[in-house]
Amino acid sequence: MAREVIGSLLTLQTRNTILHVNIICQETENASTKFVEEILEICPALLIQVNTKGDTPLHVAAKFRHSDIVRVLIDRAKVAQHGVEESESGVEAARQMIRMVNNKKNTALHDAMFPGNMEVVKILTKEDPDYPYSANDYGKTPLYMAAESESSDMVLTLLENCTSLSHEGPNGKTALHAAAMYFEFKGDHHAMRQLFERKKSLLKVTDQYGWTPIHYAAYHGKYWINALLEIDQTATNIADKDRKMTALHLAAGRGHARTVETILSLAPECFELVDNRGWNFLHYAVTDLGFQ
Repeated sequence: MAREVIGSLLTLQTRNTILHVNIICQETENASTKFVEEILEICPALLIQVNTKGDTPLHVAAKFRHSDIVRVLIDRAKVAQHGVEESESGVEAARQMIRMVNNKKNTALHDAMFPGNMEVVKILTKEDPDYPYSANDYGKTPLYMAAESESSDMVLTLLENCTSLSHEGPNGKTALHAAAMYFEFKGDHHAMRQLFERKKSLLKVTDQYGWTPIHYAAYHGKYWINALLEIDQTATNIADKDRKMTALHLAAGRGHARTVETILSLAPECFELVDNRGWNFLHYAVTDLGFQ
């Protein structure tokens, strides 16, 4: 009887269960697991009950950085069915919960992808290392989101803990595009090298504009563009869709002298390439084309 009553207790508009509400109301740094453990003893079905957003309690705990609660929810999922922790069926039940998506196609890992949430990311990826994690409704995978957030620690954790991560981003972009657009790496060359080496097949992938990761690195004047070029110098020969501009054209047009020098030193043959008007990189270097 108590189970049915507790399971039917929902907030009016969001249809949050008593477990959702408790997790949301906890302070991030001092989240207690006591209530969570006690309520799940009475009503284990709350583990996978969703609110109007499609969020499970695990989604909410991941979003609010409650790593201790995330651990308890996963451990409870392992014993909820058969009462035997770490059994094969229990591990599978926990993984099914981790893989559940909300209305925006976010898993708990998607919701955990923001700076300061490393512990949750570590727990989720270690519990289910083989799941690829598809793109959400915004076209973003966790790896893309990690690169977009400029968190080298998160990128490294995903690469080290997961065996088959998807890399897609919106509009044909990949995690390597996101790194080229947003990442400074701040001296963390290990994370940078790991990402580039593990995902080097993406170096020539173009987005909807025909831009490769090297186009974006050149456009933004990334000092570490040499790390991309050392993997495959021929990627500098790829021109975009509309104006047939290469990465060298973009770097010159933006006034990034150091980037131009790096490209020419590692891929000197690209200096001859011209755009759809017959312009080479020198034309861009001396002409204001509105790139600034």
